[in-house]
Amino acid sequence: MPRISISIDGPTASGKSTLATSLAQFLGLAFLDTGLTYRSLAYALSREPAEGLRARLNEALEHRPVVYRRGETAQGHAILLHGKDITEEIWDPSLDQNLKTVSRDPAWRQEILSMHQDIVEKHGDVVAVGRDVATTLLPAAELRIYLTASLVVRRERRRAQYRDRNDRTTTVGPPTERDAENQAAVRSLPASIEIDSTYLPAPAVFACALNRLNDRSTPPTEKGAMHRDLP
Repeated sequence: MPRISISIDGPTASGKSTLATSLAQFLGLAFLDTGLTYRSLAYALSREPAEGLRARLNEALEHRPVVYRRGETAQGHAILLHGKDITEEIWDPSLDQNLKTVSRDPAWRQEILSMHQDIVEKHGDVVAVGRDVATTLLPAAELRIYLTASLVVRRERRRAQYRDRNDRTTTVGPPTERDAENQAAVRSLPASIEIDSTYLPAPAVFACALNRLNDRSTPPTEKGAMHRDLP
């Protein structure tokens, strides 16, 4: 069966993870949230010297994506540092400055991209979310999605998502220059679709993405489960 890869780009709280989870469950894909790797490195840098991590990042840090098979979760996502599960600890708001440092450092970004490429190669069928996955990680994706929403809606979504989690940051800002550049890049690529989810419920966003995937030139029957009726 041919491999299926889908990229989902967009600003914070635009609904990327919700859409990715629905697609991964329905199609039986792995779900890679690239932002978690950045957060895990920010956490690691709060505890170890940068020089040591650069020399052995792949040994120190492991990102296990969510993997769905036949509609059920076979493996939940997990982040390990030296074998210790730090999945919950990477959300500490005190790590935000380290996160900005990692995100702006080309060398760190390249190291993380290499890790993500290894994950994609291992799992094959994958949906990956982030802020530049279409142009870097999945340049040959069957579908490239840019997901956006108004600032007011994105802020409310994030507040609702973490209403009962005081350890999670709820800060959501306007689209950045990088977001605008990424949006333009995705628009210019083939097999791409832009979805404004401001007034769309999650099932409608999912249906829009799946219909675009089914419209691709490859016959749906060659794409495994995607020819099934929508739930």
